[in-house]
Amino acid sequence: MKLLLKTFSVALLLSTLTVQAGELTLTTDKGFELKADYYPSNIKSNRAVLMLHQCNYNRTMYNNIGKQLAEKGIHALSLDFRGFGESVNNEFDVEKLQALPDSERRKAWQSMSAHWGKDVQQAYDLLKNKVSGDAVVGVIGASCGGSQAINLAEKNPIKVISFFSSGQREENIERYTTILADKPTLIIASEEDGGTYTSAQTLFKRAKNTNSQFIAYKGSEHGYPLLDKDSHLATNIVSWFNSQL
Repeated sequence: MKLLLKTFSVALLLSTLTVQAGELTLTTDKGFELKADYYPSNIKSNRAVLMLHQCNYNRTMYNNIGKQLAEKGIHALSLDFRGFGESVNNEFDVEKLQALPDSERRKAWQSMSAHWGKDVQQAYDLLKNKVSGDAVVGVIGASCGGSQAINLAEKNPIKVISFFSSGQREENIERYTTILADKPTLIIASEEDGGTYTSAQTLFKRAKNTNSQFIAYKGSEHGYPLLDKDSHLATNIVSWFNSQL
């Protein structure tokens, strides 16, 4: 019995250790430092998910999802967009940007967000290099992160894609329809979340893969608050990626 308990304790300890995120610093070609959390798979695996946060939060919104993915044998990486969380400097900082007059704020936002495509690509390349063999990668984008997910999936062999409270302009919906609709797609939105819900409905109508799924909620919660509202949502997201990757 003592041996059994000891074995169980060691296994539990190892399991706990494998789900701890490691903080990474990605340095761009211009020397800007991007912060990310990497959740290594608890087994040798070529499966991975890149997690892109919404623009009123940061990479920590995916802490629980990242740990659960790792426990399922899926590498995960959550990136702070340039200007958010810990990916900030004197030039790019969303909190400082909010204090600017409207005209200056729009210009500063455009300057900051113009870098996101390359930043996300760098995070994707790093994640691919973390896995074993030919990488099979999915991406989830919350709110503004959804458009970055589309940009990434157009240029890279993304296997599956998820839109988490992510309203898309008609232009992006057309891009999804033309290039990405055959991929398994998970769409999550609240019914009273305005244009986000309308966009989610349209995206789901355009989705062609039979494994695509739409999770709808009553209320108006947008993105991260849904994870607090439904304690099962993180697990459902992880289960879907686990079944599709």
